[in-house]
Amino acid sequence: MNKFLSMLAILLPVADSASAATTNGAMTVKAQITSSCVINTSATGGSMGNTTLDFGSLSSLATDANASTAASGNGAVNVLCNKGTAWNLTFDGGANAASGQRQMIGGAAGTDVLPYNLYSDAGYKNKIDTSTVLSGTGTGQVQATQVFGKIPAGTVLPSVGSYVDTVVLTVNY
Repeated sequence: MNKFLSMLAILLPVADSASAATTNGAMTVKAQITSSCVINTSATGGSMGNTTLDFGSLSSLATDANASTAASGNGAVNVLCNKGTAWNLTFDGGANAASGQRQMIGGAAGTDVLPYNLYSDAGYKNKIDTSTVLSGTGTGQVQATQVFGKIPAGTVLPSVGSYVDTVVLTVNY
């Protein structure tokens, strides 16, 4: 019996330490999404840089010179807003506008101008001026807006060189 008690005394601590107890708790996972919109962005919200409208190399303006953001640069003007967020996209007159006419500046002396117009359609019927508002409602995914440009036929052919303008795009939401 003494041996039995000794064996029992040895096994009891082992048996006691082998049994385990469990308990449950909870973890709250939460996030607060704030209203936001970004412009010229990728699908993940990373910056793509400026959208480009490139008329390419021109040697004559006897006919309209047309361009689209889809064919040059970073593609469309991309707007990414929260799902259900209404947004308005506006365009300023550009850095070199005169009397309401957008114009690129450049040429041999850096002071020649090359007028152009922006449009929201491939048919060049809906001109984008400083009062134009393009609207949408956010889907939570990038929404692409193509922009089209035209240098009208008969425009005076300026001096040789590069021409550039910067149009500021604004998204109000």
